[in-house]
Amino acid sequence: MLLSGTLEHAHFLAWSRQAQACITHASKGTLIFVVGPSGAGKSTLRGHLEKTSYRTDDHSSKNQIPLISVLAANAESGYFSSKDFYSRLLDQAGDPFRRIGTIVGTQQEKMMTPEQLAFLGEEFWSSIRVSMTETRIRRAFEHLAKAVSVQAIFVDEAQSMCLTHVNRSPSDHLESLKILAERLGIIIFLFGTYDLLEIWNHSAQLNRRCRIIHLRRYDDAIKDDRDAFFAVLRMYSKSLKFEEPRTLDRHAKDILAWTLGVFGEVHGLFERAKLCALSQGRDVLHWRDMEAARYTPVQMQRLKHEIDAGEARIRGELTKGPSAVQRSQGNKRPGRRNPDRDPCGLES
Repeated sequence: MLLSGTLEHAHFLAWSRQAQACITHASKGTLIFVVGPSGAGKSTLRGHLEKTSYRTDDHSSKNQIPLISVLAANAESGYFSSKDFYSRLLDQAGDPFRRIGTIVGTQQEKMMTPEQLAFLGEEFWSSIRVSMTETRIRRAFEHLAKAVSVQAIFVDEAQSMCLTHVNRSPSDHLESLKILAERLGIIIFLFGTYDLLEIWNHSAQLNRRCRIIHLRRYDDAIKDDRDAFFAVLRMYSKSLKFEEPRTLDRHAKDILAWTLGVFGEVHGLFERAKLCALSQGRDVLHWRDMEAARYTPVQMQRLKHEIDAGEARIRGELTKGPSAVQRSQGNKRPGRRNPDRDPCGLES
């Protein structure tokens, strides 16, 4: 680690205040999109909110789970699986059904209504991963989430929801989460890259329920951003061993240009430079190590394109990309020949 603890730079503090305002004042059932370029600090912000906003104290019940944090994984050959997603949610909520098959005699039983017990007390929950449908897994989570007083759900890598099968629209998953948030009376945070914006602005109804926290980069064209960026670089200079102490001060503009003002990229640049120095038997950095560690022009072009496209979409200047062309389904009447497919009679 180059820096110990959370790097609470100017933008991070602003993002934290926005998130706290949403947690405190947003209506229940709201979806919060936390989006930005890769390395902007989404995971750092999520970890900070987990520790500061939903932590339990000595007076909290052991049966309460105010926050559930889950990863939106691509479980089905690289595609997002909503069934796997709700199974993960159920795991985080305790999932007493899959392990023991019944909740009779457990602490969860005392927290549930007779209606919830009637639905969740069946023995077949022991095989929930194999034979249960997505709908029943979701209903099980809804009942359990109410019993343990869930207040919020954090979804990390939420852009994975855009990777769906051809017969499933990514916006379907967003609609499902909106309904879940409304039923439970909770807030759902979706942390993801700009790719997550593919399902944002899907409908006017969803827009009314959605908020965006944009983890924007430090812009070289804005003086306050440049000053704040250079101030954080000075923090790095205290933990990095350079042959010349003022190396970062002299080359601060170069580092800003090479990383496009994204501190995750700054951190990666320093780590690559440090590995370069260690591979040559040195624990002291030279500026040439930084030059060797910078991205190639092709890599810089890719990074800039992704950031420019994401920022344009945030400003409303770029609409969604073109929809995938649907493949022909062929003859929709099995057993019936298509008379136009083959010539026949005198024309053959």
